Amino acid sequence: MKGPYQVYFERARVPIVAVDGLGRIRESNPAFQAALGRDAAALLGRPAEELLAPGEREAQWPHWRLLATGRLNAYRTWMRLLRGDRTVIVARVSASVEPRRNGLPWRAVAVLEEVAPEAPALSLLQREVLRLVAAGASNREIARQLYLTRQAVDYHLARLRAKLGAGSRSALVGRAFVLGVFVHDVWPPTFCPARTGERSGPGGSGGSGGSGGSYSTPRN
Repeated sequence: MKGPYQVYFERARVPIVAVDGLGRIRESNPAFQAALGRDAAALLGRPAEELLAPGEREAQWPHWRLLATGRLNAYRTWMRLLRGDRTVIVARVSASVEPRRNGLPWRAVAVLEEVAPEAPALSLLQREVLRLVAAGASNREIARQLYLTRQAVDYHLARLRAKLGAGSRSALVGRAFVLGVFVHDVWPPTFCPARTGERSGPGGSGGSGGSGGSYSTPRN
């Protein structure tokens, strides 16, 4: 990021990173470095795909390939990213391509609009309770549908609020969306694909664009 915008790039509180056509990191601002827990030297020249959490590359690579070949000029999605200490964070990422004069992309600039720790693993029963809460079911309805007592529902809701760091029922649903538990912009509430394999013990709408189009995927 050269020229008069360099100072804004460096001082921006929003994490920003620039990736070249080969998928290598060329620039990152201090906010991005802090979010990923890595310094500028550790990020420079590093393949961006190495920042993806396990299992995330397969989900993101098809869209990255469209960006690199100029068939896509904008991309917005939720990603699971790996920090320097190996912890996982969930971020809403918006990327856009700056093309060369011949029309081929030479750099993609990505902004992390929201960053949060990865949600803790939930049991299958906790997931069902959370899904019903997000769908607007009352405690009595949840108890009836899951064959639980009202006291059991209260207990599971208290455990969910503690796990997701939410102080109320409405905050619990909001945190679930922010942490990537549910697919954004989809109704009824649907769990993100990355969550479908969670253990059973305790613990927007998308579309593809054509050449020069944009893409938004409802993943985490």
